[in-house]
Amino acid sequence: MESYFEFFYSSPNFEEIDAKSIRYITDRTIRKSDAALAVILGSNTQTFEMKMEKWDELTHKLSSISGIIFLLAHTSSNEEVYKQANQSIQVLQRYQNGLSLNEELYKAIKKYSLSDDARWLKGYKKKFIKETVREFERNGFALVQQDRDTLRNMKDQLSDLANEFSRNIAEHQYQIIISEKDTEGLPKDYKKRHRMEDGMYKITLDSPSYRPFMRYAKSEKWRKELYIKYLNKGNPKNTGVLIKTIALRNQMASLLGYKTYAQYVIEERMAKTPNIVWSFEEELTKKVKPKAEKDYKELLSITEGKEELRGWETGYYNNILLEKNYNLNAEEVKQYFELNNVFKGIFIICKELFGIDFVKMYHHSVWHEDVVVYEVRKKNTVVGKMYLDLYPRPNKYSHAACFGLVSGRETTRGYQTPHAALVCNFPPSTSDSPSLLSHDQVTTVFHEFGHGLHQLLTQSPLAAFAGTHVARDFVEVPSQLFENWAWDYDILKEFAFHYKTREVFPKELFDKMVAARNVGSGLFTLQQILYGTYDLTLHDKYNPLTDESPSELFNNLQRQITLTPPVEGTDFPSGFGHLMGYAAGYYGYLWAKVYAEDMFSVFQKEGLLNPKVGKKYVDKVLSKGGSEDEMNQIKNFLKREPKQEAFLKSLGL
Repeated sequence: MESYFEFFYSSPNFEEIDAKSIRYITDRTIRKSDAALAVILGSNTQTFEMKMEKWDELTHKLSSISGIIFLLAHTSSNEEVYKQANQSIQVLQRYQNGLSLNEELYKAIKKYSLSDDARWLKGYKKKFIKETVREFERNGFALVQQDRDTLRNMKDQLSDLANEFSRNIAEHQYQIIISEKDTEGLPKDYKKRHRMEDGMYKITLDSPSYRPFMRYAKSEKWRKELYIKYLNKGNPKNTGVLIKTIALRNQMASLLGYKTYAQYVIEERMAKTPNIVWSFEEELTKKVKPKAEKDYKELLSITEGKEELRGWETGYYNNILLEKNYNLNAEEVKQYFELNNVFKGIFIICKELFGIDFVKMYHHSVWHEDVVVYEVRKKNTVVGKMYLDLYPRPNKYSHAACFGLVSGRETTRGYQTPHAALVCNFPPSTSDSPSLLSHDQVTTVFHEFGHGLHQLLTQSPLAAFAGTHVARDFVEVPSQLFENWAWDYDILKEFAFHYKTREVFPKELFDKMVAARNVGSGLFTLQQILYGTYDLTLHDKYNPLTDESPSELFNNLQRQITLTPPVEGTDFPSGFGHLMGYAAGYYGYLWAKVYAEDMFSVFQKEGLLNPKVGKKYVDKVLSKGGSEDEMNQIKNFLKREPKQEAFLKSLGL
């Protein structure tokens, strides 16, 4: 069965993966990891290869198997596979928690870090040793054994709670059934996809169903109901899960000697301290608020005498504003963005800018018939593999994300090619039309593909630093940077054609888009500041056992920061999945956008398809992963200190 393990790890045969094989591979992975650990601990050889590279190899194989199982836990349509994958992820996360608290391993690596061999190391090797020792010590090796046992139990509980939180959101199903008279305003293709055999229409909380409904449906009654249900995803189950999670994180931080969990987390980020993040959020709020107030007045101006707008009204009136004041019809724009063409366009950009080709693989193993696979090649050498899973289905991850499956890494057999999966939820094709995207959705594709490029173009010798294994407040830089290519006419005209007439995307229509680009940007940015401030408050200034409920806290902050009041009967935090993965880190979206826009200004000056700039971006940033300090990567690319001007300009300030 050894070959089966290697096959699962290097090139999984998804069609043959069932619940039994997931249980087997989970057990086999742990046993092989234990054997690899024994080699590290049993050797007296004090070299980087024996201690650090072996440790990187162990964690690489473990994370690769975990990555595939994690993917199935979020995408499998097979109920047994879905359940077993979720169970196995918990088992593997507990095992990984155990490794991070293994005293023998810590002592072995600490001993090597003080050796003569380690003393002379430089670059990524020195960084890896320093950060590995540091991470062990952040995991409690300054603590007595009893406290370490307590810490391990806390981390296991936190892993379980995070999985439960995500599962409750994914399994939260709700739908409304409406008649023909309630569909006024909805596009024809949308109605066709949602029409049932009896002539009624089923609308769900999945993004391709929910978001267009909130934008186009004239019926305020149904928009309000759907909005309230959407803001109750995960409720009531996740209220208790969130309270337990925050309380445990607070206890864990205290046990490790930190005042708050935010202090513990941000110490390892670019920002370094919560105070710097608080200043960032507060200063940005001051700069953005006047633009948001202007946006709000503009929205109110096209309503019928309303004095305030509620959450279920902003998207609807924003669409009317675009049509009325900017003559921009989002449905007209969609006709030019057929999903497959968008990816063809991205592949053209990647070819010209980075010299890489995406070659479709036929008859390749996939976990669902909708999934397509591309081999990534550079000068006929395979450098990676990308899976595209683009349409919604039950139990599937409900947003858009790029899942890292296998990290790049230098091995004795050459460089391990990285694998990634773009998991999205775009509207499927109908008998009348292919899958058509709004320009917002096109931007989402570019965003997630930016993450994919970070993963696929890595050249880090160590998996620990490969691809998106970077400081969490840097990880959104490549993704937000790549969004900008979706806003250049010379780029768009290469792939944006009317799906019926094949007419090239009109420059006049593009100019309308540009004129309307910053409509609502102040309101949107305030909303992002709200999310970041809420996340930071939970982890820096909140006691879930004595303070108001998480929902009340969110509502109070919404009143302070944004211009739209909270809605009674909603519980946004219960469906805010980022509270698990981005704990004390949601600020990173806006933080990273500052650097992304500054770096994009270099492409604007030198050319969006300039291969020299593309090569510099790969060499100085994408290929590095976390092997070099992230701020140094930015400065090396810019050849100067970073500035905020480009970011503020991008918001229309």
